[in-house]
Amino acid sequence: MRFRSLLLVLAILLWVVPAEAQVPNGGLQSSPGAQASTFIIDNIRVEGVEDQQTQTFISQTSGLARGMEVQMPAGQRIADAIRSIYDLQLFSDVRIYRESTTGRNVDLVIEVTPEPRLGRYNFTGIKGRHEDDLREKITLLSGRPVRPSDTERAKQQIKAFYAEKGYLRTEVDIEKTTTADNRVNLTFKVDRREKVEVETIDFVGNEMFDDGDLRGAMDETKENRWWRFWKGEKFKENAYEDDLESVVDYYNARGYYDARIVSDSVYYSSEDGIGIRVEVQEGQKYYVRNIDWEGNTIFPDRTLTERLGLEEDEPWNGKRLEENLLGNREGSDVMGLYMDQGYMRANIQPTVRVVGDDSLDITFDVREGEIYNFGDIQITGNNKTKSHVIRRELYTVPGQRFSRSAIQESIRRLMQLKYFSQESLAAGPDVRVDEQDKQANLTYNVEEVGSDQVELSGTYGRQLGLILQLGFQFNNFSIQNLFNGDAWRPLPTGDGQKLGVNVRTNGTFYQSYSLSFTEPWFRGRPTPLGGSISYSRFSNTPSQFRFQQQDRTEVGDGRFTRVSGSVFYERRLGWPDDKFSTGTTLGFQLYNNVQRYRSSTDPSAEPVNRGLISSVPPGRNQLVTIRQSLTRNSQDNPLFPRSGSKMELSLEVAPPIGDLQQYHKWRLNTRWNLPMGNKFSLGIGTDFGYIGSLTGEDVGFERFEVGGTPFDYSGYNYGTDPVFVRGFPARVIGPRANDGQIPIGGTVLNKYTAEFRWKAVESQQLQAQPYLFADAANTWIGFDSYNPSELYRAAGVGLKIFLPIVGMIEVNYGYNFDSYVPLEANDDGVSDWTFQFSLGRGFN
Repeated sequence: MRFRSLLLVLAILLWVVPAEAQVPNGGLQSSPGAQASTFIIDNIRVEGVEDQQTQTFISQTSGLARGMEVQMPAGQRIADAIRSIYDLQLFSDVRIYRESTTGRNVDLVIEVTPEPRLGRYNFTGIKGRHEDDLREKITLLSGRPVRPSDTERAKQQIKAFYAEKGYLRTEVDIEKTTTADNRVNLTFKVDRREKVEVETIDFVGNEMFDDGDLRGAMDETKENRWWRFWKGEKFKENAYEDDLESVVDYYNARGYYDARIVSDSVYYSSEDGIGIRVEVQEGQKYYVRNIDWEGNTIFPDRTLTERLGLEEDEPWNGKRLEENLLGNREGSDVMGLYMDQGYMRANIQPTVRVVGDDSLDITFDVREGEIYNFGDIQITGNNKTKSHVIRRELYTVPGQRFSRSAIQESIRRLMQLKYFSQESLAAGPDVRVDEQDKQANLTYNVEEVGSDQVELSGTYGRQLGLILQLGFQFNNFSIQNLFNGDAWRPLPTGDGQKLGVNVRTNGTFYQSYSLSFTEPWFRGRPTPLGGSISYSRFSNTPSQFRFQQQDRTEVGDGRFTRVSGSVFYERRLGWPDDKFSTGTTLGFQLYNNVQRYRSSTDPSAEPVNRGLISSVPPGRNQLVTIRQSLTRNSQDNPLFPRSGSKMELSLEVAPPIGDLQQYHKWRLNTRWNLPMGNKFSLGIGTDFGYIGSLTGEDVGFERFEVGGTPFDYSGYNYGTDPVFVRGFPARVIGPRANDGQIPIGGTVLNKYTAEFRWKAVESQQLQAQPYLFADAANTWIGFDSYNPSELYRAAGVGLKIFLPIVGMIEVNYGYNFDSYVPLEANDDGVSDWTFQFSLGRGFN
């Protein structure tokens, strides 16, 4: 009897206690053995939040509505409703239960527990600049709900951030405080501990190559050595995995086809150091026996094999095969051959078969596919530069055959403009393929950067004193919109024209003004046309300014003026290739150089005009110059090139017409760039020159003045051609007059330069490139004294910085190996270290 009564009580309790469904961990829970009944929803009420709009939103998100049939408990619709509300990630707990029933009608309650919302978060134990970086990585937002998983994710992001910097043992504690308005503030207490560096890297199983060879194959994971004091060899897990692959690639490139990593381990060898142990299996050295191509109809086997760069009977080289098949830096790979002919869907799969003990047969299955053309070409992101300025540089023309090299050349040409960030261009255009029409639609996503430059500087020299300079260079000007008031923001821009204005002065004694303009596409063709005009003047009284002359005294005031103008025209060539161009410049110069001197030995003699500026013949001089140049430029970047070359051969002639000054000047400039990894490059340059006479008479104008920086020549360099050499002061290299006191410049020039460069920073706001350099140069009065081994040598370190609004800033610290005759009283001319600085342009 008692047992029956107990069952009856339990049955009544099960009916009167509200049935509920709860999913605290994303699943539906119900009482075992509970019987599900079908009800019709009569009303839904939301508890846990006070805002009516939020209550409505929760009710709608649940998917439940009046008149809907539901089963309770453990019904699928109830479970789906709870899961939908949980998916909002706004609540830590969700419950749905029945509040009352009338027959089959049921009133439901959706009860939620909101996640606390984030007030603010901060850090302790870190540097300020690191805090800014971390805030960009951590996805916490003030005012948004913050769950335990969010704080744990932020904690791991902080650890990963410092692990990339070598702090592998970073500890992060989280302190939570709740505010009066039920918000939570977080404090991430960061203890970086000591930086962990790689102490040892040991290899096991290597017989053909020693540990040093295999360590050298690892690009990022290096042992810490005292002589790499500027760089701690921190451990990066992702880079380490790549370096293990690089070790295998090292073997593959030397014939070891089946070399592999057997095992590896990373362990703490000390409190702040780790050790790495890698076991390798070298295997047999293999040689290529046969190379066969199947399925190729466009190109013969011989052409494809030549592009592949592998020959029969030579050791296997897996790295070379991959690069020369799919894509190498020079663009001479096999796939490039097909893609440049429109076969953008071509597919080549190699099959390698081991034959005998040490031979490999390679078979390439070629599926050429169909020819594709360029379709729609779109440009986005150009909020200043007009689209036609970009389109005229593109080699990807709608309707023409698809070509990978055309895309690469388009990117290179856009980089030469210096209007857009290198990062946005380096990614290349987005490609959308229309399979039906066999077209490749491209979108060039560009990011505008400031290309205009302002130069405000001052220089100080022994003779000219302090000279102030103010210059503006507008590299994306629009003269078409000059009279359009709406286009002045603050200047009319976007048509790619160049306008330069420059003023130099040190007061009433010296002034110089110049104006230049260039239209890069004259009459809609890639034929730059431009011109420049300039005016300079010196005035002098004996108390203001003196060039020391022996046995002479100045008489009256001296003066010097120069008026010059030039126009130029350039044209791109299609032969030998489209990287060649030719240019013609017509110039005119008028000089008036007056300073009278009376002989100290014969005071009664008439004063003689010796000129105020010693580098220009005294009196009135005029000359007309014609300059013709041939240039080939394949550099990937105009400011910081890593690959490609630039060569220019020029001839400048001043014809002996009437009283005009005469000469002819030849110049050959070369610059070669060799990439060395992702960040490093080697640059080698030469500069050869010769100035001669057309009539056999002495040339009164033009000499090579060697040494110094662009700053040193910003005051005056009239009638001379300055050649900058790091490590030496201006004009100290070359022939002298007056017992070595006055530099007169040379007519024969040899200059050699080499740079090992590291692209340290590359962003929209700043580009920086430290480098090591070696320079050697000299100039001679003529071929009678010419000795190509007699060079003035210097080496040192330097830094190039490019800021969009300022332009190029370059500093160097160089040591001159060869002594020289000094021009300044405080200079002894011995071998020593020299600091030099340039603003607006570089030394090369």
